Amino acid sequence: MSTTTDTSTIESKGIRNFRTAADIENFYRFIQDNGLRREASLVLSAIVGNLRQKEKKETRKKKAKARRKEKLQ
Repeated sequence: MSTTTDTSTIESKGIRNFRTAADIENFYRFIQDNGLRREASLVLSAIVGNLRQKEKKETRKKKAKARRKEKLQ
């Protein structure tokens, strides 16, 4: 089994099937085999937290821009 996956095959499957990608399966297997569930959970929660903060900033900027447009009109 190959340890890498062609990105075009992942893109053609779509976002919903990301868990079935070979890379993700290998990642899960690595975590399970090495007993890294706690560490993986901490890392993934930090990543999700950073992404949410970035998303909040972007939506705040969009809202502020919309408010400025309304004031000008």
